[in-house]
Amino acid sequence: MGSEVRVPTLVEEARQERGISVAELARRIGTDRKRLWYVLHGQREMRVDEFLMLCVALGIDPRSFITRGMVEFVSEASKRKRRE
Repeated sequence: MGSEVRVPTLVEEARQERGISVAELARRIGTDRKRLWYVLHGQREMRVDEFLMLCVALGIDPRSFITRGMVEFVSEASKRKRRE
């Protein structure tokens, strides 16, 4: 899973493609502009609620971020956990 593009990078690309400023996007999701900038540039962790609000504000289906590798990783981890 380590070689995959990070979620904040994809969200930042979507923001830029839509021509929305960080300040406007922050306003839309009800957060501070500086915090959002740090999140989008990987300097702060993105919370789940922020991720979902960003998806709504940008018109992105949250499921589009789930890759086959992620599904396989979770599946294998779940199998191991059940065996314990």
